Amino acid sequence: MADPVVKTMEAGVTIFREGDAGSEMYILKSGAVELRKKTVGGETLLKTIDQANGFFGEMTLIDGKPRSATAVATKQSTLLVVTAEVFEKLILTNGEFALKVITILADRIRASNLAISELVVEDVKDRFCQGAASYARRFGVKIYDGSLKVEAEGMIAWIVSHVGLSKADTDLGLGKAMRQGEIEWAPSSAKTKDFLVIPESFISRYERRQA
Repeated sequence: MADPVVKTMEAGVTIFREGDAGSEMYILKSGAVELRKKTVGGETLLKTIDQANGFFGEMTLIDGKPRSATAVATKQSTLLVVTAEVFEKLILTNGEFALKVITILADRIRASNLAISELVVEDVKDRFCQGAASYARRFGVKIYDGSLKVEAEGMIAWIVSHVGLSKADTDLGLGKAMRQGEIEWAPSSAKTKDFLVIPESFISRYERRQA
């Protein structure tokens, strides 16, 4: 079995591209590498590998699928090239290496779960805000600054029945909108929590999203 090969990549060189088949991973000895993913607007930077012994490209050796990102050297970089055969031997015989791989994969799973959770929360909040805008336009009472005052429990019940959010998700959406300063309690309801004030700008913004 061949030992890992050392390669030097000049700044700007693409090490592999998203969608490519892969049969090797890389361990950074020096330099810096960016991992980028295609988006509608071009590319998004996922991560920069710039610490010695950081590694990348291992997923293709684990699941056999094409590269999920593009890797580009941003500085002259020295890389240790690890083939599938060497990777398997390291996993089986080098506990420190195996533990590092497991730790990095666990961190990525946590990061992915967090990103998914944030997307779910943002979707819930957006749906809540669209429902709140519709409710305020139909049932709100205009006050001195042009905002609309609505009865909180009535709005929540209406959103649950008309938008399809659960009571818990509706409360979640309301909480986030209030933390972001988009909706406020009416001054007279600071303690009783009976009425909310919804600005006209909020209503216009979320009505446009529904159009």
